[in-house]
Amino acid sequence: MFPKSKSVLMFFPIGGSHSQDAFAGVRDNVVARNWDFFSADTIRAEDGTVQLHRSSRSAQTVSALVDLLHPDGIVVWEDALSPDEVRAAAGPDVPVVFVDCGTATEGTVGRVRSDPKSIAAIAARALLPSGYSDFAFVPHFLPVSWSQERGDAFERCMEIAGKRFHRFERSGEPGADALERWLKALPKPCGIFAANDAVGEEVLGACAQLGISVPDDVAVIGVDDYAYFCEATIPTLSSIAMNLRGEGRAAVELLEDLMDSPGHARPPRIVPARDAVPRASTRFARDRRVARALEFIRLHACTEKFGPRDVVREMGVSRALADRLFRAVAGRTILEEIHAVRLVRARELLALGKPGDIVADECGYSSHDDFRRVFRTRMGTTARKWAREHSI
Repeated sequence: MFPKSKSVLMFFPIGGSHSQDAFAGVRDNVVARNWDFFSADTIRAEDGTVQLHRSSRSAQTVSALVDLLHPDGIVVWEDALSPDEVRAAAGPDVPVVFVDCGTATEGTVGRVRSDPKSIAAIAARALLPSGYSDFAFVPHFLPVSWSQERGDAFERCMEIAGKRFHRFERSGEPGADALERWLKALPKPCGIFAANDAVGEEVLGACAQLGISVPDDVAVIGVDDYAYFCEATIPTLSSIAMNLRGEGRAAVELLEDLMDSPGHARPPRIVPARDAVPRASTRFARDRRVARALEFIRLHACTEKFGPRDVVREMGVSRALADRLFRAVAGRTILEEIHAVRLVRARELLALGKPGDIVADECGYSSHDDFRRVFRTRMGTTARKWAREHSI
């Protein structure tokens, strides 16, 4: 008789910051071990109780779902369930790993966290080229620990850099009045690190209301790189991309360890963030025509047949002047900037295992051969070799 396959149940919060990458990070690593994978979404009622919104098997409650599946391990993403709720449903013996849980998890068996120090360092690297002397942090709407940690780490980065640091303190005052008063009094120009993209959107909205120019007076960067925030703001919001697949992989590795050797506490697994994704809110170009062109390239570089002529037309100047402005401000030619944006996207797709011909098509190259030539010339290695060494 074959041994019973292990099974893992994953809980997501509805409306939380999970994404396809987060889900795939857990699912793919569970499936790679030939285990069974199940998932469920939870939602909070007005009275604070948790309810199932969707699940792999029909069940009315979290407890009923656990009783039905009898999982060997559970992964809880963010605050889909509290530690007490998990234990009430699964009992004390089922290994559980919490990923980016905003509440205290002392006494639980496993935890995976994004690294606040790496997030703050990326934010600092994105904002410091502005040359500003003042920098600030705007925390999350709720007093969650990860927001405090990001703010503290960013303050330390500014201390090391010899910059003045400011922090917005939320007082519970309703509406945007308190933030607007703080922004109005903030020394300018100033670089602002927002706790996440929702907070970044809040800051940009307040700046628009006050007539504060972004990024000339205030530059803003958020965290999570969610398109529905970052691409829908005016100007578009720079953000820090998290390594959600890496967090999912770490959660499954930790869960496997707990399954094999239960009963012993493990230290948290800390996963660094990926990198900054620059958009208009941190474009520090000294010439507005170049700033507009850089944003235009970022939005359209992967479009088929897009090229320098389109950028020159957008700038409204001659090709010769456009090239001079670009070299002076951006430090490279228009074509080099187009290739740079395309290759950022190409590396993301290659790391996800996309084949070269698909990558070439999605990144705006005329052919697979053209893509391979450009990649090798500018990256110093072949696309296939790079993908093997950086696969997620």
